[in-house]
Amino acid sequence: MIDNLRELSYKVNMKDDRGELDLEKQIYNLKATIVGFQDLVNMQKLEIIDLKKISSENEKNKNLLQGYKKVIEDLSIKLRKIS
Repeated sequence: MIDNLRELSYKVNMKDDRGELDLEKQIYNLKATIVGFQDLVNMQKLEIIDLKKISSENEKNKNLLQGYKKVIEDLSIKLRKIS
């Protein structure tokens, strides 16, 4: 896919006197756009995976925090009874 992008980039960036209505030029531009969107989609898929991992870790940490709070409350109650 990267090789295609380089090839398209070279062809699109080379100097030519063709007008905007030239079909080959339009095809090259559209292919470059497609490759760009495919790369963007792949990057966003990776970001979604990372965000899901972070969300999972946050949920785990919230559960752990609630457990710690419960232990602290239980210990506080026992301490008050002893005093």
